[in-house]
Amino acid sequence: MTVIVRAGRQFTTPCGQADPQETVRSGIPCFELPALACLDLMNVAAGETIDVIDLAAWRTNADEATALRLVESFQRTGFAYVTGHGVPGDTVAGVFDASRQLFHQDAEALDALHYRHASNYHGYVPAGVIPGTGSFHEIYDTGMEIATTYEGPGAFMRRVPNLWPTDLPGFKPAVQRYQVAMRALCDEILGAISTGLGLPTDFFTIRCAEPHAQMRLLHYLPRHDAPDDALSVGRHSDYEAVTILAQDNVGGLQVCGPDEQWINVPPIEGAFVINAGDMLTFWTNGRMPATPHRVLTPRTEERYSVAFFYGTSYDVLIEPIGEPMTDEAQEYAPITTGAYMEKRFTEDGI
Repeated sequence: MTVIVRAGRQFTTPCGQADPQETVRSGIPCFELPALACLDLMNVAAGETIDVIDLAAWRTNADEATALRLVESFQRTGFAYVTGHGVPGDTVAGVFDASRQLFHQDAEALDALHYRHASNYHGYVPAGVIPGTGSFHEIYDTGMEIATTYEGPGAFMRRVPNLWPTDLPGFKPAVQRYQVAMRALCDEILGAISTGLGLPTDFFTIRCAEPHAQMRLLHYLPRHDAPDDALSVGRHSDYEAVTILAQDNVGGLQVCGPDEQWINVPPIEGAFVINAGDMLTFWTNGRMPATPHRVLTPRTEERYSVAFFYGTSYDVLIEPIGEPMTDEAQEYAPITTGAYMEKRFTEDGI
């Protein structure tokens, strides 16, 4: 059992565990997960690199070999780089420019965006608010604005307003353009994962009609006196099904390998880093690990990254498919996405 200590989106609990609150049927048909080779992190050699997967063939021809490679990578490490993703370079550059402009505003402008104005789920989180390692980075959170009539558990989270800067006219368009591109890419990735698992291609995407879609801009502050192992974000896994990360050229992301050895995930030009979150571990009954990862503190340069967290609609029942990987594996009781996300955010923090 892996123990994770979260900072920010982090907490202390067995990896992937979410205590069920209620069981509600969504009306979407269920499927059995076909038998697959069960791979885990103990099969990753020390120093193993993360797979680079070109999605072009999947996006144009629904190439099954690409889907299988993606599933194998997620089963093996929980991570992959993706190229051939179809996201325009100017869309990525635009959101990084917007991020730099935001974090370089004066204290008064940033305070107007403080997360206290939006019930803790959207807005600006200054350095030092998150205890421990979170002292060395600042955050801006925003949710994708998706119309919904949902009124069940977690509904209040969907009604939290975004806090947009009023003096950066290009900021909101750049962020929303990036969100649209990320949602489309997440659906492509989930379609490939479904196919690679032997499920209908739309198994996950039909469950994402009104998705949980949260974007986080991150600004890491350099510390010239930082030791080699100083952390800006501590060891954690992500709440949702899939995360897409865009990095600048500074680097610092690491993924936990066997025997607590850390694997560097350096930036690759034109590629995104994607990873499975706890929700996907839940869905696949532990076959896709939500692998712990962390971020080292930069010494000489500030670092920027953009994370997009994507999960199923709040009324959807997350119901594990297939048998557990081993007799000792974690068992996951069904829970709705809304109840799951409400628990994670209210108990474990932003």
